[in-house]
Amino acid sequence: MRNPYREVLRTPGAPAFVAAGLLARLPISMYGLIYVFLIEDATGSYGAAGAVAACASIASALGAPVLSRLVDRHGQARVAIPALTVHTAGILIVLAATALSAPVLVIGLAAALAGASFTSWGSLVRARWAWALRDDSGRLHPAFSLESVLDEVTFTVGPPLATVLAVTVSPSVALGTALAATVLGGTALVVQRSTQPPVTKKAAPTAATEATAAGAARTLSATRGMISSMVGVMEYGGIRALALAFVATGVVFGSVEVIAVAFTAERGAPAAAGVVLALYSIGSLLAGLVFGAITWRGSLPRRFRLGAVGMAVLIAPVATSGSIPVLAATLFLSGLAISPTLISGNALVAELVPARQLTEGLAWIGTSLGLGVSLGAAFAGRFIDSAGSQTALLLPVVAAAVAALVVVAFSRALGVVPRSA
Repeated sequence: MRNPYREVLRTPGAPAFVAAGLLARLPISMYGLIYVFLIEDATGSYGAAGAVAACASIASALGAPVLSRLVDRHGQARVAIPALTVHTAGILIVLAATALSAPVLVIGLAAALAGASFTSWGSLVRARWAWALRDDSGRLHPAFSLESVLDEVTFTVGPPLATVLAVTVSPSVALGTALAATVLGGTALVVQRSTQPPVTKKAAPTAATEATAAGAARTLSATRGMISSMVGVMEYGGIRALALAFVATGVVFGSVEVIAVAFTAERGAPAAAGVVLALYSIGSLLAGLVFGAITWRGSLPRRFRLGAVGMAVLIAPVATSGSIPVLAATLFLSGLAISPTLISGNALVAELVPARQLTEGLAWIGTSLGLGVSLGAAFAGRFIDSAGSQTALLLPVVAAAVAALVVVAFSRALGVVPRSA
């Protein structure tokens, strides 16, 4: 039987950059959870813990597009290495500030520094896939599907690992372990220069074009070019629609993470949080494996729309959870819609933006999710402190419904259009 994943992994250099990218982005599934353990342990407040996690996520959301745009202009290695150095400094400051019982504001600022300098490793890997398969676009679907499946692997392995380390050893050791993973994986990725996409410059106008263009037209063109440079890929309506949908989707993820910690702790089993979150990711992982192995005939926007609506429908039963087993089961069910939605969303980016802006475009998926995660964590922390985790379970349900409404409302903007080089 044909295995599309095995076929794409035969691409020269692919196993090495896939493995390095997987290790580098493992902390994405760990940092938020570890911040909750770390700050709640230090302050006794889930609100403070959610606020620190939000600082890191918001800073990451703001920093990732900037870093990715720099990557498109200067290359992966020249940007990722300095960013990794700053990220390491930020995490070390968080550890030191917590050990010294510094104010939550100081810890939040350090977490923001670490978040702003966290490279979108998944975008870098997907950009390598797009470059490696530039002459065989038919294999890009299983390649991007594989990456989404590996994203779920990180969310399957990361939360239990973070929980075990935080509960049985200490939250500080858990944070140090996560940092080590991204340093080792990130370094291993950027040293692989043979698969790094080349920097693609925007074509300059020819002398003949300049000679025949009127002065006013040149001025208008320059103004448009300046504006385009400032807004980047957000000039495309489809990308703006994707960003809005994934902010709401991120609220689902961020709120579920914090609520799972509080829900299990309220019932005397804090270590179960990692298992609950792992089952959530396993549902998505299994769906991603199946979804990526199928050659779909329907349009890409329609698949994305169905995925978003399916996510809203499948997460609704989570609000009825009254025990840890029921929460785990309903989250596993809702996870079945995650990977198909993310896979289709990433594939849409590859169709909606020019190749020279692909890394930035892909980063906006992670950025939007990260912004939503930060909002979800902060709102969930507030709800938990004021009304308990049971009531807070309504938050991810509402957020998923909002994401589906955005996708349906902006279906026209999400229609794929031919992209220029």
